[in-house]
Amino acid sequence: MKQLAEKALDMLKSRGVDYGDVRVEDIKTETIYFRNVRVDTSSFNCSEGFGVRALVNGSWGFASSSGLSRENLENTVDRAVAIARSAKGMCGAGTRLATLTVQTGEYKSPCKIDPFSVSREKKIDLLTRVSEIANDSQKISLTRTALWFEKRNRVFGNTEGSLVSTELIFSYPFLIAYATDKNDAQNRSLQDGARLAGWEWIEEQSMLERAESIREEAIMKVMAEEPSPGKYDLVLEGLHLSLTMHESVGHPTESDRALGWEANMAGRTFLTTEDRNTLKYGSEIVNLVADNTLPYGLASCGWDDEGVPGQKWFIVKNGIFQEFGTVRETASILSTGSSRGCCRAQDFSHFPINRQPNFYLEPGKEPLTPDEIIADTKKGIFIEGRGSFSIGQRRLNFQFGGDFFWEIKDGRKVRPLKKVIYRSTTPEFWGSCDAIADKRFFRTMGVLTCGKGEPVQAARMTHGSSPARFREITVGGEIK
Repeated sequence: MKQLAEKALDMLKSRGVDYGDVRVEDIKTETIYFRNVRVDTSSFNCSEGFGVRALVNGSWGFASSSGLSRENLENTVDRAVAIARSAKGMCGAGTRLATLTVQTGEYKSPCKIDPFSVSREKKIDLLTRVSEIANDSQKISLTRTALWFEKRNRVFGNTEGSLVSTELIFSYPFLIAYATDKNDAQNRSLQDGARLAGWEWIEEQSMLERAESIREEAIMKVMAEEPSPGKYDLVLEGLHLSLTMHESVGHPTESDRALGWEANMAGRTFLTTEDRNTLKYGSEIVNLVADNTLPYGLASCGWDDEGVPGQKWFIVKNGIFQEFGTVRETASILSTGSSRGCCRAQDFSHFPINRQPNFYLEPGKEPLTPDEIIADTKKGIFIEGRGSFSIGQRRLNFQFGGDFFWEIKDGRKVRPLKKVIYRSTTPEFWGSCDAIADKRFFRTMGVLTCGKGEPVQAARMTHGSSPARFREITVGGEIK
């Protein structure tokens, strides 16, 4: 793979490009899906290929090919260069890239037990036992369980002299149980998501032990009552906030949306390039930290798909918006000095675009437990896990559901609820945050399929938080 990358770079240089890069990848994926207590689908897939970018007279050209033959490589380089040359004079001032020091080295994601070394029989046995436990009630109408693993080897190089290689292993366990009662159906699921980790992540999830609680909580949920519409103080745990921050912070702070380049998947952003270091995004205790060095974070790839190393920075600090996530091209336009390393593609066959980093809500600095937050809440709802969501075309107005709900009265969780939907606007919501539990209660969720771009491609990242309280948020009722 390294030799192919070097050969591609030699070809790009010989064709006189202003800049060029190549990604060579070898991807192995294993999936096992259960429907109730039987295998639904099971597969093992391999793919390999390369993607080539060429920059000529300020215009990009991109081409990709599956397979790793020398003939395919030369044809792919020629197509990328031809596409770039064909756009001459059509791109205004043309593309300029922020500076990047030459990058070399290797990176391997943390992995104690290679999931591909674990037998298929052991994996199926685990899912069988989990499914049997989750289905052990007449009120459970359907369960789905799954294991998914990926090993991705990649070599990236560019004509500036960078050449890096990575080996990434992803693991993902999944379980959802659907309960029915009186013409209603509700579900409860395992939602910690994927990690850059091996089989040890599956063991850590304790699927056998958690299957029973997921089954019972699905039943509790379907038999619960809905809340009365009104204003509530919401206590939101980390897995739930992961989706809320993904939609209301992650996407609005992508630099390509602020520049008007991207409007797919719920539009652009309410932020402008002048809002950096000035706009009040949340209360003073809200610190949202981007971190592509988080060891198990799905966006912690060593280097992004432009060869920019993983970094850590504040998106929001003490409630004030700090900066956008950038790629080399947008960093040049925004004059930030260098890229934040947010350029990623779904795989070698896709052109890399501006994507969200790993990021999280910083835990509270003083000792504070979720129970203490609840005890200090008179009228509220505790929400666990992610559910439905909807967000406006400027990422300003939104509504979110969840996976499990408890009504809070006078400092106590008194009963489960269902069909809880809350709505707010982004700055109003984050501005209402007045308590965050400390780091002992921090949890993250790995997102595998964040869609963006045209044609659409998926990306991966990890978000997290300790439980936090948001005051006077509207739940239910009509939108006026």
